[in-house]
Amino acid sequence: MRESSVPDREIRVKVFFAIFLAAMICLPVLAADTPTTLGIIPSKSDIANLAFANQPAGSYYFKFNQDGGGGINALHVSSNSADLPNYGDVSTTTYQSGTFYVTETGGRGYQDEAILLVAVMGEIPDNFAIHIKSSGYSWAPTGTKDTPPTLSQVTYHAGAVDQTFTKSQFVYGPQTWRPAGNNVPSDYPIYYGQDTTDSTRKFKLMFVDLKAGPLGPNAKVDRPDAIDVSTLTDYGAVKVEYRIENLDKVVSFNTYAWNDNTTQGKGISWSNGLTSGGSVPSAVSGYTVLGPEFADKASEFPSLGSSIPVFHGPQTNFSASVTSGPAPFSVQFSDTTAQSVSGWNWDFGDGGKSTEQNPVHVYTAAGTYTVSLSATNNQGISATKTLANLITVTTGSVGSGSGYSYTTGDGQSYQYNGASYGKPGQQVVYTPVFSANITGGVPPLAVQFWDNSSIPNRSAWSWDFTGDGLPDSTAQNPVFVFRHAGNYTVNLNVTTSDGGVFGIAMPDYIRIFDTPQLNSDEGWIFSDSPASPGAAFTQVQNSTATQQDNKSTSPVGTKIAGILLDAVVVVGIIGGGIFLWLKP
Repeated sequence: MRESSVPDREIRVKVFFAIFLAAMICLPVLAADTPTTLGIIPSKSDIANLAFANQPAGSYYFKFNQDGGGGINALHVSSNSADLPNYGDVSTTTYQSGTFYVTETGGRGYQDEAILLVAVMGEIPDNFAIHIKSSGYSWAPTGTKDTPPTLSQVTYHAGAVDQTFTKSQFVYGPQTWRPAGNNVPSDYPIYYGQDTTDSTRKFKLMFVDLKAGPLGPNAKVDRPDAIDVSTLTDYGAVKVEYRIENLDKVVSFNTYAWNDNTTQGKGISWSNGLTSGGSVPSAVSGYTVLGPEFADKASEFPSLGSSIPVFHGPQTNFSASVTSGPAPFSVQFSDTTAQSVSGWNWDFGDGGKSTEQNPVHVYTAAGTYTVSLSATNNQGISATKTLANLITVTTGSVGSGSGYSYTTGDGQSYQYNGASYGKPGQQVVYTPVFSANITGGVPPLAVQFWDNSSIPNRSAWSWDFTGDGLPDSTAQNPVFVFRHAGNYTVNLNVTTSDGGVFGIAMPDYIRIFDTPQLNSDEGWIFSDSPASPGAAFTQVQNSTATQQDNKSTSPVGTKIAGILLDAVVVVGIIGGGIFLWLKP
């Protein structure tokens, strides 16, 4: 017997371990132990093994599958517990701690278990924390369909949940919707008035079992031991107290309910309504907390009890990169509206329009222009910002000589070489003057520019060498390398210490050729003296006699020029300080 029993014992042990391993594999994973986020919720109606932040996953499941929608007219979020029936309200607050209630008004009169959805907008800070304390009644499900517990079956728990949750427990998302089954819209909102198509406002989600269920007025059925909720703490509602630490943006609370045996079956088929109240249209409810970054955006999170939200247009605002200069004058406009904007309509004041968010506009005529931006938010509401006389465009003229030119109010242009000029009442517009060591050649062509202006109190410079309206240098006397063939308009804006801005544009000032160019009768040699506004240029006549003379008597730079002019080649020995350029 003993020998024959050994194999039996071995078989029993193997069977035991097989059952044990199978049981271990089937055990649910604790939500807090989830190493990575679970990502987007896989379904909007049937979700098995839902992860909870304070208990094993898989205990409850979503089952939003009622025909024609439903499940959003019995459960509510309320800022108070005093009213019966309590259809809840919509609350928005900047307080980082507070209290709200989960209430029940359905015909069944109870929900076996309340579940809290906590949604945090954007990237959750590493030091974020939220403490949840729930208090309410609990009971063992009666097992009889649609039957509430009796008074003797319920027990009140103060602090049924009393726990702190952190970033790692927000395992769902980021997403812009929450589960609500086949209710309309299918992407059910997280907060009242939310545009779920706005992908700039995504949330991470966490579910918490509140370990209590709400009882409502309809729990009082015709029996001796029926529940009269008016005698219960908080009228049978589940009390939720929260305390948030290190919130940047937004936290929004919603609630769900699980039931064991109802007409709709077993599962989570009920939630608070945010788009309608089902059979009670006014029963919309939710609770939202705004962090510091959203404290000034409360108008986008309506706080209205039992009513349709009143939305407001965005606080439209914009800026301009520069506000004055000579025509053609290029300005980069930027939308600086704080709220989310889905559409833009710009009016630049000169007949120009744009629907871009941050357009560039070129003013071609002198004048003063008023600019307007109409921004449209995700609710389709527009608000307009107008800045009167924002842009001033002048007609500049090219300066010459050792001074600068300006235009007076009588339309006459003058050359000025002294300290001051002008008749009383005349409006003087100074025009900058600049020069370059060379204006043409083959790429890559390094060009030294000098600001030769005599404008008083100059303090800043902005050069645009390529004509694209964007600054290429802010130095007073920069060097710029032209690397591609083409004709380049050079713009210089000079700013004075008292805020004046004066500009000049020189069309086609720099000409870059694919191959070397030479005039029929002359070339230019830039001497090996240091680069400066007064640097000397030596003219070389393109004739055989002159070239022969240069070969025998000229300095090294001229000799090189004489040799290379016949071959029509441009040379620059930058390191040695010797430049040879051909005048185009």
